[in-house]
Amino acid sequence: MNSTGQIETHREEGGDDALASAADVLAANSALGIFPEGTRSKRTEKPFLLPGKTGIARLAASFPRAPVIPIALVGTRNMMAPQKDKFPKVWLPVQVNYGKKITWIDWLGSAEGGGMTAKDVEELSTLDDHEIKSAIAKLYRKFTDQLMQSISSLGAP
Repeated sequence: MNSTGQIETHREEGGDDALASAADVLAANSALGIFPEGTRSKRTEKPFLLPGKTGIARLAASFPRAPVIPIALVGTRNMMAPQKDKFPKVWLPVQVNYGKKITWIDWLGSAEGGGMTAKDVEELSTLDDHEIKSAIAKLYRKFTDQLMQSISSLGAP
C-alpha cells in the first residue's frame, strides 16, 4: 500500500493517524483521494454504497478552501466482486463520474449546505465547549451525508 501512496488505516485504532497523514498531504498542496465510506462495501444487494464517515468533513473544515470533488466509480463490483473475486478482471470497464466541486467555506455559507451566516458563527462562539463540539459534529455529519448523496446521484450503486 505504501508503495502506491496509500495511507494505511487500522480499524481497531480509529482513523486519527490516517487523518493526520491526509492533512499532511493537503498541507503540501497535493491531491488526495478518499473513499469516505472508510471501507469497501460487502453488501450483496443495493444500495451498495455505505454511509460516509465524517473524516472527509473534518479534513474539508481544516482546509476550508480545498476543493472536494465527489466521484462515483461505476462497474467496480463487476470488475472485482467483494468476497468472491481474488483478482480484478482488468478487462472490464469502470466508469468514473465526477460531480461539482465544493469547498467547506462555500458549503458552510450556502443555504443548501451548512446555512451558516456571520451572525450564526458569532453566536456559535458564545456557546460552551460541549455545545460547540455538538454543533460542529452536526455540520460534519450534514456535509458528509450531502457528499454521499452526490456520489449516489453520480451513479454509485
